[in-house]
Amino acid sequence: MTGPPIIDYHVHESRSKDATASTIQSLVKAAEARGVEEVAFTTHLILEGPDATLGIQPDELDGYFTDIEEAQRDTDVRLRAGLEVDYFASSESTLRRIIEEHPLDYVLGSTHYINGVDIGSRVEARGFFKGRPLAEAADEYFTAWGAAVESGLFDVMAHPDYWRRFLSTARVEPATYGEYGAVVLDAVDSMARCRVGVEVNTSAVRAGLGTFYPIRELLEVARATGVRRVTMGSDTHSPEVLGYMIPEAARLLREVGFSSVSSFRCRRNTPVPLSRLLSS
Repeated sequence: MTGPPIIDYHVHESRSKDATASTIQSLVKAAEARGVEEVAFTTHLILEGPDATLGIQPDELDGYFTDIEEAQRDTDVRLRAGLEVDYFASSESTLRRIIEEHPLDYVLGSTHYINGVDIGSRVEARGFFKGRPLAEAADEYFTAWGAAVESGLFDVMAHPDYWRRFLSTARVEPATYGEYGAVVLDAVDSMARCRVGVEVNTSAVRAGLGTFYPIRELLEVARATGVRRVTMGSDTHSPEVLGYMIPEAARLLREVGFSSVSSFRCRRNTPVPLSRLLSS
């Protein structure tokens, strides 16, 4: 496939139980066909809550890393071993041990559960928004999200404004940045201070939200505050959408003022110029 090279840093394989058809082999084959030159596997790791069985289990980790290593021998696509880790303060010490004991290239943090509410559930999200101003719900989300940043566990934080995933259960209109509350600024300050990166996640478009995670204004605030590490991810759970809208995400980053995206190896960041990813 001709066109600019693609780097996709949010890819789920079959040990994420919501991606059971997405094997490492099928993803590598899709990457080779579409000009995806680097793939970061970010299989779910969820230690608590009702979705704890949805992610990779601790006794599956060794096999996961072995499979990625073996797949790398047969492809020129650069494969990175990562995890998307749901942050729970109560299991922080266990998360830290797991991360430190395994050969990870990349650790992506996320918050899907806010004070016991699964905001990725259409049913539960309705209660998250009900009976209060939108900014109050956003403040609750960004308080939890900021705690994940402050933990120091993560290289990058996934889908920064995931809280709006099922805002449609509460109202028709999309959220504006003016409704993102005040705590978002504290969370972004923490990102800059802790040198944690921000992800542009294209799955929000597939979900019908019309824009990427995060909205442009939040991305602009992050850059103005000093956040310099940024990755792009399709959040794919099937090979068919690997690399989805990554070139468009790269163009957005350039418009906002970023000059590079991050590539990780052994959790060390290497900037990749956007100019190379946007050239034909």
